[in-house]
Amino acid sequence: TEPTPHLALLDGPTTKTRLREIAEFQAACHRYLVKGLDYGVIPGTQRPTLLKPGAEKLIKLLGLADSYEIMVSREDWDNGFFHYVVRCSLSTIDSGRLVSTGLGECNSMESRYRWRWVFQSELSSLGLDKTTLRSRDRGRAVQYRVENDDIYSQVNTVLKMAKKRAMVDAALSAGRLSDIFTQDLEDISAKGPDDAPESV
Repeated sequence: TEPTPHLALLDGPTTKTRLREIAEFQAACHRYLVKGLDYGVIPGTQRPTLLKPGAEKLIKLLGLADSYEIMVSREDWDNGFFHYVVRCSLSTIDSGRLVSTGLGECNSMESRYRWRWVFQSELSSLGLDKTTLRSRDRGRAVQYRVENDDIYSQVNTVLKMAKKRAMVDAALSAGRLSDIFTQDLEDISAKGPDDAPESV
């Protein structure tokens, strides 16, 4: 049996060409992506975060088409727990050749879905003691964190969030942009807003 050949680097000129192409594409991203719309810097993080509009623009620039598959779907309607894992596949529009895939996960126990913030005037109707609740100062008033009793209206939002995260993951991979952007919006530092919303 012949030994399996080891992986080898491309020849010098080809390697330089590939690296130049990556650098040129990254430079184009800086020119065409708009800060605050396509990407943004989350307080407490170092690299900019790629947002959904930016991911969609990258997919268009690369001439790719996106498709999605739900890998995991757990819907516990009795206990109000919903969990989805979605895979996004990016393929060339002309030939259908697969370029990259990405995974996105979201569940209803994430803080932005599990909790909601209410003012003190609402606590009495909920039968809750404010001294046992987490609070935040909103300037003129204090809000208290309570269990979200309307999670069922956000099931579609949870699914769409998993899909969006998968798309961003796939776009970063296709564009080789992980050294420029991140998608870790969950890594918001304590200095950032409480339970900062993530748009879908």
